[in-house]
Amino acid sequence: MGKTTEKTKYSDLLTTLIAQDILTSSSSQPIYLSSVEVIGGETFSSDFFKKLLGPLVETSDYTLNQLVENITVSRDRLVKADVFKSIGVSLHSDYSASIPHVLKYNKDQLIPTKVIFDVEASNLNAGDGFLNLNNDDNLNVNLNYLNDNFNENAESVNFGVNYNPYKPNQHLIANAKFLANLNDPSLKFLFDLFNTHQNNQTWQQASEKTTGGLIGLQYTNRIKNLYLLTGLSLAKRTIHDIRDGAPDELKYFSGDYLKSSIVNQLVYSNVSFLNNITKNFPISGYNVTVSSEISSNQEQDNIDHQTGFGKSTISTNLFTSFANNNFTAHLFNDFGGIYSPSSNSVHVSDRFYLGGFNSFRGFSKNSINTTGGSQFFKLGLTLYAKVPSFIYSSHKNAAANIPSLEDGIGYEANPLRIYTTGSVGNVSNNILLDKSVASSIGCGLKYINHWANFDIGYYLAQRHGSDSLVGIKDGFQFSVSIGGSNRTVQ
Repeated sequence: MGKTTEKTKYSDLLTTLIAQDILTSSSSQPIYLSSVEVIGGETFSSDFFKKLLGPLVETSDYTLNQLVENITVSRDRLVKADVFKSIGVSLHSDYSASIPHVLKYNKDQLIPTKVIFDVEASNLNAGDGFLNLNNDDNLNVNLNYLNDNFNENAESVNFGVNYNPYKPNQHLIANAKFLANLNDPSLKFLFDLFNTHQNNQTWQQASEKTTGGLIGLQYTNRIKNLYLLTGLSLAKRTIHDIRDGAPDELKYFSGDYLKSSIVNQLVYSNVSFLNNITKNFPISGYNVTVSSEISSNQEQDNIDHQTGFGKSTISTNLFTSFANNNFTAHLFNDFGGIYSPSSNSVHVSDRFYLGGFNSFRGFSKNSINTTGGSQFFKLGLTLYAKVPSFIYSSHKNAAANIPSLEDGIGYEANPLRIYTTGSVGNVSNNILLDKSVASSIGCGLKYINHWANFDIGYYLAQRHGSDSLVGIKDGFQFSVSIGGSNRTVQ
């Protein structure tokens, strides 16, 4: 393959123009590909480009149509690698190149040609740090490091930690993820390791630790609106520090369990945003997420205690706006079910739960059914309205210090919205026969920024078909997140 060089300077512009004219008119005349050069790819290895530009450099004899076709294939691979901000391609006659002896059956003179790819790499190394505060977990610390050019082959390494040191909700969640491109960079090899320690005493009367990993294949299409994942997962889980007053069903799962799974996920998104740069407030479109797994769970000290099951969830979000995007409606719903042919119960960590600021507001964490269930549903609608301009007015022109956050149309980079919302849902082993339903309504104020945001609202919750008041958490609920990063919002 050709070498990586600094941007080529052409001293004879007239000669260059004549050469380009010859190429333009030579759709059937033979072309000799003398070299392929990449400008701006110095941070990547030659092996990386050899793999992606393989269709182009496999041969040197072309017609212009054939050459353009293989250039298109190679450029598509560079786009799918998802590590470049921009990719330019140009053809140039290269009369200084040495041309092999022309074959007897080819009477036409070969046109020596070189292909130049002009690329600009994205921000390949990023570190994030966030402080999150909400009603459920008090203070969380999120730290994340991402390297998108590990080993100079556009392989991705991601390390993340979520830490809460404060009782009674302390937890430590750590993960390390590795992604490697295959020959087609839309397909990636995934290796994901995780380790968690969680204090669930407030709602489950126990604590849990999990160590495991996932290995699989990930697919993302060129326009990044379709994501597929399939893989194998293995996890060791331990329920410990169980209180004496905990239900017998929880005590049944004390000790070590090993879970093995075949996992699949599909995500499709067709969403438009208020600002095309920050992309933090959707205004129209929809997305769908479908997840499924086929799993086996076995107690380590009792191999006869084994349960096989299938688990599926589907989540959809629909967005629509009107009155020049001053009002936005968000309709959301989630459904899930577990099927097990075994008479043994499904592990408590595999069941569904609802309740909490990020799950079902108006109820404390996982409190709608603290023992969990094999089925659940949640339906809801949120209406957002733009805050009057005399209270808050976002700048219309690009500020000198944050030009990258403006999309050139004047749309808000960081919107502030008032909202009203309502949800209904339930968790049960049979939601069709269970007559009880949980509901909540609320209103509040939300500010959306990539590095700092808040959401504060007042909620009222109720259980229908039940006299239980367990978990109902009327009143103000809030979430605040403040962070920083060397990552570029784009």
